[in-house]
Parts: sequence; structure tokens; C-alpha cells
Amino acid sequence: MPLYTCITQEGTLSTEQRAFIATEITRIHTTYTGAPASFVRVIFETVAPESIFASGRPAVNAFILGIIRAGRSTEVRAQLQNDLWTMYKNVTGLTDEQLFLAVIEVPASNAMELGAILPEPGHEADWFTSHGLTNQ
Repeated sequence: MPLYTCITQEGTLSTEQRAFIATEITRIHTTYTGAPASFVRVIFETVAPESIFASGRPAVNAFILGIIRAGRSTEVRAQLQNDLWTMYKNVTGLTDEQLFLAVIEVPASNAMELGAILPEPGHEADWFTSHGLTNQ
């Protein structure tokens, strides 16, 4: 946790672009949330070009869906979303009309990592220690 899913049409992102986007999502998320980089997961899913529609018509679009632990301020979430939006547009060349981004919050108690219920934001160091883990 967090889990970011980037959905694009087949052939629109190179391997290098995916690697860069994953690195940037990790950097942006850890910068604003303080969460360890080892928590950040990024998945790229591709769909057939004829699978995405906007206003009932075929369209070139991309979607970023982020699931993060609840507990960050409105300001932090807004900064996180703005930086993700800007980065993705800069990497892909998409316009505002072609990108959709949503960050969904879930309680830490509703997620597990490394076999343990996740800590509340800000309590990661204690969580790693109490589970005999190293903060990566």
C-alpha cells in the first residue's frame, strides 16, 4: 500500500516511460506522505485501443487510480494529485481532457503488507520495529 494502477491503451507507453512513471509515482508519494518507498506499488494495465470511450466515442485516454491509506490532510492529497497529474502529462504528452486521476483512501486497518495490518500514517517506523522488519 499504496497501490497505483495506470491504465493506458496498448502501445502508448514504452518500457522506459513505465519505469520512469513508476519511479516518479514513488518519489511523489513518499515526498508528500512520508511513507516508505517499499510500500509503493505501481501496476500498468493496457487495454485495446477500441476499449476506451469518452462521451460515447472512442478516445485516447489514460487513467491513474491510486489507493492510499487514509489520514492525510486535504492539502497533502491535493499536492499529491497535482504532482501526479503534471508528471504524467509531461511524460505522455496527454492533454487535460485525456487524463483521469483518482486517489481513493482506505483505513490502514483495511490493508496488509508483509503479513501484517498496516500502520496509521506516521507510525511506519514503530510498525517495522514491532514486526522485526527493516524500514526499506
